[in-house]
Amino acid sequence: MDSPRNALGNTVPVSFLFACVLYLCIWSVSLSNPLSFSFYRSQANMKTSKFPADELELALERVSTPNKTVIIAVVNQAYVEQSAGAETTMLDLFLESFWLGEDTRPLLDHLLLVSVDQIAYEMCFFERLNCYKLETEGVDFGKEQIFMSRDFINMMWRRTLLLLDILKHGYNFIFTDRRREVVAQVELPHRQPASFRTPSKQ
Repeated sequence: MDSPRNALGNTVPVSFLFACVLYLCIWSVSLSNPLSFSFYRSQANMKTSKFPADELELALERVSTPNKTVIIAVVNQAYVEQSAGAETTMLDLFLESFWLGEDTRPLLDHLLLVSVDQIAYEMCFFERLNCYKLETEGVDFGKEQIFMSRDFINMMWRRTLLLLDILKHGYNFIFTDRRREVVAQVELPHRQPASFRTPSKQ
């Protein structure tokens, strides 16, 4: 009968041989499919990856706060042009809300207007605002879109993809719907400007 010492001596070479075979199998798999093991490495490096300095990156860097937060609003021709019988544009009403609010004026420096057509971009540039033109081939986003029409859905998807792109660039954002600001001011014309002020901190 083998002694325990001899049994242990036989087990060590077998274990070593098994470990070598296992290592060779894993190594050969990693060579044939490098993505299987580089996935975790790419996940770890995702937070530190840097995008090339494209036009969006430059626009975000220009308007962001120190903690990389921006305010995003999407505009088109229908919002920047004055309609018949109107005293002002919807864009002007939106911008006025920053002036009427309490301590909201500095937020304009961090507002990025995303123009979906050339006329909106030119008006944004004329007003000396922070502008970014969202290029979309084959679709005219300049006119007012009918709710749930094909162009409306395309515009919503394009906007969502832009917001995802902003997150991929490493920025936080506050997305504002200009229409709600306008409705608040149209429905309450009798109120004083102080009505639109945000509560001050005690």
